[in-house]
Amino acid sequence: MLLFAYGTLKQGGKYHCYLEEAELVEEQAMGKGTLYDTGMGYPAMVLSGTDQIEGEIYDIPDVLWPALDYLEDYSGDPKTDLYDKVTIEAKASNHSFETIAYIAKDEKLLKQQISTGKWKVLHPVF
Repeated sequence: MLLFAYGTLKQGGKYHCYLEEAELVEEQAMGKGTLYDTGMGYPAMVLSGTDQIEGEIYDIPDVLWPALDYLEDYSGDPKTDLYDKVTIEAKASNHSFETIAYIAKDEKLLKQQISTGKWKVLHPVF
């Protein structure tokens, strides 16, 4: 299955190491929705809105999904999960891809809208 990564899983992001065994399919992709800064060092995406959200598309081996679900606080329990795991369309290289994206469920995560649709993944190197 394909993953649309729009935050800390992208190249340069603090959790990109989770994707070491995944194949990068598209380095520049776009999803539709609204992106927010959570104020906790990671973004949250919602499907409402028409902003273009920048991301990357990865082909994820089945063995990696449990670790990604854990990282994204997704267990399949709608009462406790912070994120939902949904299928969205992402576009890249004049093609449409059916991808999985982790979408915010808890409105408390939606602190400040990122109107550019781009999460800056670079962080200082020590």
